Parts: sequence; structure tokens; C-alpha cells
Amino acid sequence: MKPATIAKKPSNLSFEEAASVPVASQTAWHGLFTHAHLEKGQTILIHGGAGAVGAYAVQLASNTGAPVIATARGDDEAYLKSIGASRVIDYREAPFEEVLREKVDVVFDLVGGDTQTRSFLVLKEGGHLISATEPVSSEEAVKHSVSGEMMRLAPSGDVLGRIARLLEEGTLRPDIATVYALQDAAQAWKDITLNLPRVHGMPSSGAGPARRTSHGKIVLRVA
Repeated sequence: MKPATIAKKPSNLSFEEAASVPVASQTAWHGLFTHAHLEKGQTILIHGGAGAVGAYAVQLASNTGAPVIATARGDDEAYLKSIGASRVIDYREAPFEEVLREKVDVVFDLVGGDTQTRSFLVLKEGGHLISATEPVSSEEAVKHSVSGEMMRLAPSGDVLGRIARLLEEGTLRPDIATVYALQDAAQAWKDITLNLPRVHGMPSSGAGPARRTSHGKIVLRVA
């Protein structure tokens, strides 16, 4: 790990909570601010809002003063509204592009596939579609007069330090599903597989029935 990517642990977080923060929170930060240039008053649609990155994106966007719309399962609505979402669209009930009556300034896509393709339909002219999952079609972006790009995470001690301050202030909150001892890593992996959510209507690829018991990251305690 390079010194330039390190930041001091927030004093109010346990080591397990702190371990869950860097990748998910920085992915959300760079997607929203480095790539989408999200500003106060702009409306953002976040696909996969209840996931680890999505939850940070909802909190960061809301803290910026941007109205947040998130797509998720219907039973995630209360959770997402508790962390700042203005509106939650249950992707299992109806296509989001048919539910939205207004177009948005930014789409942050954490799902990909057909969800990304349909996202062009809800963007304002000049809007931004940022994907953390797969390349964005330049042809579709030109067709709809928007910009689109796939982001890459560039870890930064400065950004992580800003996030740490927000965590210390209570503006952001981490979310841990389960902490496993290191010797239980194999079981942790099995639980991750079984708890993978269905992706916007597509069946889970994990063995056995898909289930999800909680939000948040799974953490291994190494000491």
C-alpha cells in the first residue's frame, strides 16, 4: 500500500468498521464527484442503491444537496430513505424508465447490462452516465446527447481523509453485515455467495436459493 493512499482511522470507528470503508466509499466518491461532477440541486439516479457502494453514494449525494432516487428491492426502501434517498423505485415492480416522470442529471450505474442501456432514456440532455461495472456505449451517449464513461477507482489519501472526517462527524455511517474470524474465511465466502442479491430481475448465479439477510460489508478479523 502506498503512503499516498493512507488516511488516519476515524476515532469513532472500530477497526472492523474502518476496514469496510476505503474501497466502497472511494468508489462512490469518485463516481459522483470526480466523474459525474455532481452538484447541489442536481437529481441523481443510483442503480443498486442498497449495495455497499450504493449506500455510500446515496449518503454522499444527499449530503451534497442532490435529490437522490435509488433503484433497489422494495424491502430496502426504509433503509435507503434512512440514509438520504428521496425516492426508491422497486425494480421488481416496474421498469424504472416507465416510473420516472422527470429526467435526471446523473445516473450512477452499479448494475450494468440492460439497466445501463435503459438509463439513457431518463437522462437530461447534457447529463452524465457513470458506470462502475462496464464500459458505457459511446454511440448511445452521442445519440442521447449525454456523456458516459466507466470509472476507475484511484485510491487517494486526500479523498479518504475527507471521507474519514464525514464519518467522524456522523454525516456518513459505515455498514457491516458480519465479522468473521480469519479461520472462517471459507464460510464467509459461502455466505457471500448465498447472499448475493438478485440483480434487477436476473436470477442469482450462486448455488441454492438467493437470499439476503442484511446490508453491509463482510469483514475478516485477522487479529
